[in-house]
Amino acid sequence: MKKIFGVFAMILMLGLGWSQGSVYAKSDDAKIEATNFVKGSGIITNVEEKKDTVTLTVETTGKEPQITFYTVTSETMIYISGSTKKMEKVGFQKGQQIDAYYGKDKPMIMIYPPQISPELIVVHDAKTFGSVKVGKFDEELRSLDNKLNLKVDGKTTFENTEGEKIERQDLSGKELIVFYTVATKSIPAQTAPTKVVAISPEKAEEAVEASNFVKFSGVITDITNDKNQVALTVVTEEDEPTTTIFTLDNNVLLLNGTNAEAVKKESFQVGQKIDAYYDKNKPMILIYPARITPEILIVQDKEKVSFSKVSKFDQDMISLDGELKLNISTETEILNENGEVITKKDLEGKELIVFYNITTKSIPAQTVPTKIVAVNYLSADLKQIINNDHFIQNGVKMIPLLQVAEQLGYKVESYPASSQKTVTLTKGNSSIKVIRNMNIYSYNKSLRLFLERPVLKDKKTYVSEEILDILK
Repeated sequence: MKKIFGVFAMILMLGLGWSQGSVYAKSDDAKIEATNFVKGSGIITNVEEKKDTVTLTVETTGKEPQITFYTVTSETMIYISGSTKKMEKVGFQKGQQIDAYYGKDKPMIMIYPPQISPELIVVHDAKTFGSVKVGKFDEELRSLDNKLNLKVDGKTTFENTEGEKIERQDLSGKELIVFYTVATKSIPAQTAPTKVVAISPEKAEEAVEASNFVKFSGVITDITNDKNQVALTVVTEEDEPTTTIFTLDNNVLLLNGTNAEAVKKESFQVGQKIDAYYDKNKPMILIYPARITPEILIVQDKEKVSFSKVSKFDQDMISLDGELKLNISTETEILNENGEVITKKDLEGKELIVFYNITTKSIPAQTVPTKIVAVNYLSADLKQIINNDHFIQNGVKMIPLLQVAEQLGYKVESYPASSQKTVTLTKGNSSIKVIRNMNIYSYNKSLRLFLERPVLKDKKTYVSEEILDILK
């Protein structure tokens, strides 16, 4: 009964949070969101320090307190309201009152208690009074929710999130963290802030954009097999464990964490440790335990120590969360998700599953990976386009070229009157030329073959879906 109450409480809480994060400016023009963040407040009741993170158990102060777990990383911005100074993540203590701010679009497992990694935490100092407002402001420094108007003076300091001094004009277009002590009782309230910190758009989004997937780790406690669908009950290894049921169909990429070899869904055993990764935009029903079909599931070997990481990487092969740098050697095996050998060049723009054994203690840690599997991530919108508009020709799925390419940010130019009836796609340095009724196409001036030649149907050009390997 307690769990059921918790689920409904979470639904209520998320609903309230959404209403906070979706306030709009009162304007006849296009509506602008008053903040990119949702705010959660409470008292710290437990602090658990791990290798790279600190997990805070936070309870609200109402008659029926709700619990939230906040995971604090090196990327989390932490400020003290009274002094306006930054704080290290190891400085948290039981009894502190905090406000946690996290992106309104941040993916979360629909469980109770919620587990959230906030972008910003404000710690309220019991000895020094200070108020904080996080939101967007117009050119007159009036908050878009019309609650606070800033009257900056010579005593107001302006900074970015790196602590560097900036000017008032640098606040334009930024989400602001405003520190102040007193305000008038007018509408909007007016205040002379002591400090204003400008949050760059990249800072608010970087934690989410480092990967398209959410990770869940735990131990298999139960396995059911019904109508060719395997369901794994997985429980986290924590003082207050969380349970999730992962259903496995034929589309889930199942891999062994030690050798990265494919695993059959019927081979799982109770007691095995797994890491499950699922699309951060995947719609889920608010139930407990959560029931999810993951995109990737990696089973760990009890006997052999090995590691895996799923992330996006930049051109220097540094993960976008800044935690791991890959030094790819001739011994590193590089594959696509179908198990086919590819080259290092083919990794660009892909989500990578990296398997490795040891790393340096540097920041970022460096490793020579044993195997890399490149994943072609498809957004929910792109999946919807393909699901709604495709057909099978000689056993090959044919997808609409124009809609798919434009969804992925390509400029599409069609030349139906030309003798060859060509379609050209361009994006950055990538150029793709498709010729209808021919299974040859060019990619950056190199010739490639389609499994099935493009066709014109209902005035739209359809191509075989393996083109996603280079479009993504």
